[in-house]
Amino acid sequence: MKNLPLAAIAATSILALAACAGTGNAPMNTGERISQQGNQIDQYGDAWSSGRADVAEGERAIASSNRSIERAQSQIADAREALAAAEDRLRTAQQDKGAAERLVADGNNEMSRAEEDYEAVRAGPSADPSYLRDAPNN
Repeated sequence: MKNLPLAAIAATSILALAACAGTGNAPMNTGERISQQGNQIDQYGDAWSSGRADVAEGERAIASSNRSIERAQSQIADAREALAAAEDRLRTAQQDKGAAERLVADGNNEMSRAEEDYEAVRAGPSADPSYLRDAPNN
């Protein structure tokens, strides 16, 4: 009989261990917990690496965009300078044209006066030498 309580304790212990032996209810041992934590850390690392790759790609795109912006701004500045120079050339050409038109008008007036003077001389007295002898200061 002395063995009966010992046998009961042994049987209870075996049943308790058997109940805990199921994989679904058993707590994880240290190795399993470390493995699970390592997998979570790997996932965080993968996510961080992916994020870092996105940041690097974004920074390259920003740098490329900045170069494009600077190039476009430079081209706009060059175009504005070219436009200002073209407007100056246009103004100068228009002034030159105005001066040339005045020169043409002055030349036409001078030719008209010359023609009128010529007509007056032709309509005037003859260039007969006798007329010249009678002219004063001869």
